[in-house]
Amino acid sequence: MGIPYSRQIHAAFDQVTPLVAAGFDVLQTTKNISILLAAIQVITVVILALILLAMLALLITMNPDLEAERAAVVTPVVKWCACWVMPECEARGRLAMSVLVFFSVLFVLGWVWYSVSTDVKEVAAEEAVAAEQLKDDEDKGAA
Repeated sequence: MGIPYSRQIHAAFDQVTPLVAAGFDVLQTTKNISILLAAIQVITVVILALILLAMLALLITMNPDLEAERAAVVTPVVKWCACWVMPECEARGRLAMSVLVFFSVLFVLGWVWYSVSTDVKEVAAEEAVAAEQLKDDEDKGAA
């Protein structure tokens, strides 16, 4: 009585195993897509904030009643932007170093994320091999 029931369980397990593997692949793809969408959302927020700041600067610049505000807010920003064209400006070096540090940190985080995801895939593959070996051992014992 136990052997036919056991064979049915193994047959069902053999049918479910590829579905679980496919589900794991779908989960990994979904995770990657969600990370991409989160990055796109952050970039969108930054771009919208820059557009808002540009519109406010344009409003302050064009309004003749806001001459003092233009001198306090818009002129320093325009001078800073013009500093990138002038070769004797020192602010370029500080900003370049900040950008370099930012991208270095971003690279390290990406490398760590890739390493962790690769380790997870390797562990899942090892578990699948172990389950297959266990199944083969049980089939040999049942025969």
